[in-house]
Amino acid sequence: MSGDIEADVVVIGAGPTGAAAAWRLAAAGLSVVCLERGHWFDYAALGQGEPGYGRRRRATFNDNPNLRRHSDDYPVDDSDSPIKPMIGNAVGGSSIYWAAHVPRYRPEDFRVRSLDNVGDDWPITYEDIAPYYDLNETEIGLASFPGDPAGPERTAAPLSMPSIGPAGRRLARAFDSLGWHWWPVDLAVGQDADDPRTARCTHIGPCEPGCPARIRAGADRAYMKKALAAGARLHTGARVIGLEHDAAHRVAAALVADDSGTRRVRGHRFILAANGMGTPRLLLLSASKAFPNGLANSSGLVGRNLMLHPHARVDGYFAERLGTWTPGQKAGIVCLEFYATRAENGFPRGFKMQLNASPAPADIARRSGSAAPLPWGAGHHEAFAEQFDRIASLNICIEDLADRDNRITLSSELADRDGLPAPKMIYRLSDASRANLDFAMDRAEQVLNMSGATATVRDPLKAQAGFHLMGTARMGDDPDNAVVDAFGRCHDVGNLFIVDSSIFVTSGAMNPTSTAQALALRTADHLIATRHAP
Repeated sequence: MSGDIEADVVVIGAGPTGAAAAWRLAAAGLSVVCLERGHWFDYAALGQGEPGYGRRRRATFNDNPNLRRHSDDYPVDDSDSPIKPMIGNAVGGSSIYWAAHVPRYRPEDFRVRSLDNVGDDWPITYEDIAPYYDLNETEIGLASFPGDPAGPERTAAPLSMPSIGPAGRRLARAFDSLGWHWWPVDLAVGQDADDPRTARCTHIGPCEPGCPARIRAGADRAYMKKALAAGARLHTGARVIGLEHDAAHRVAAALVADDSGTRRVRGHRFILAANGMGTPRLLLLSASKAFPNGLANSSGLVGRNLMLHPHARVDGYFAERLGTWTPGQKAGIVCLEFYATRAENGFPRGFKMQLNASPAPADIARRSGSAAPLPWGAGHHEAFAEQFDRIASLNICIEDLADRDNRITLSSELADRDGLPAPKMIYRLSDASRANLDFAMDRAEQVLNMSGATATVRDPLKAQAGFHLMGTARMGDDPDNAVVDAFGRCHDVGNLFIVDSSIFVTSGAMNPTSTAQALALRTADHLIATRHAP
């Protein structure tokens, strides 16, 4: 990148939402520049399935940037949060590391104030973004099993699902005995540009970065490569360190640092897609005389209302092997029996419970699921053999309610490579969330025991689970109580739009990527329709 650059639209971030927006805009003929602080992910260096893969995943390819410590990452001050950050900084963003689980939010997730008198209603409805769910699922290659009574109607035929495998069938029988809902997860398996019929997940091992289906479904391939083919320009290693505005309070340029210096990227409109941590951080770093508390922050809500989807896990130990690590076992199952509020539970909203793959060999060798580490030296291999492929894990994801005091701010202790304050996570688990997690673990233990588990072990709050960062630039019609409007346009800055999960009003208990991408595509269409507006 040399000299100043101009474009109709400047997109900051090439993750799931930024890449989707860049593709949609470029395909419509707009001039698009996408700025990404990371680079293209080196799947060959990851070496999925090769010796040492488990060690590399825990170190240089860890989901947590504070453990990964790549030069493209910024440090995160997480000293005031029991849940640690899990984000990616690369083309494709966190979709490099994700579980490829892409459920839709449910219609009721957009109106929890009306239904349950908690949180706030969104200024949009499920029906407003349903067509964009359809579009996104086509582009990322959705595999699902039709007919879920708790799921949405879909217009397009999904790709075929893999088997849920012997472990899935075992737990499904327990759910059936209890009369509880269960269904195979919705998976992104990608599309093959040459022959869509070959775009099928082979499911030869656990769902991890580097497998062929995951590579196809990541935003780097599903969206960014198509954006480039449509004429978008991508600059990697481009660290946006500030946004500059003019006298009319419109963003005039993004100030970008790279290994060769600092320059400006100018545009007619700007899109922020830096995730629920990077987006508020950049707005706070862009404070000015007109915006002393941060750009677009007259409401005081930039960074506030952080929602994280607290997770817990219950591991069930079985006497016999479960077949989890055999070819063909990949698709998890999810239970939504307790997704909605039940007054008798004593807490609002609910949770999803999901069967995931058995712990990986390296994880068992180091810490045996949620239990104590295996012995080293004599007896290690025998202890390992007693547990490998004998553990079924039920992960619990609860709906996190917005709290102004849970927030992203600027650290006074840590700085990034450019000398700028690192983001700081400040988060406290509420009493309602703790009650929700405890109730859910009781239900998970009930299912595992009915499935034949000889013992169960609980992880009451997964520390390494900060992969869903939502609410830090929330959407709403009232500028005093929201950062952006229903199309992601900042109330204070007329040509600045936000399309990542920062703009979520509530969190549901579903993985947010599919919803964030649908919103990004909707905002892109709004920009296309108003391309000649001032």
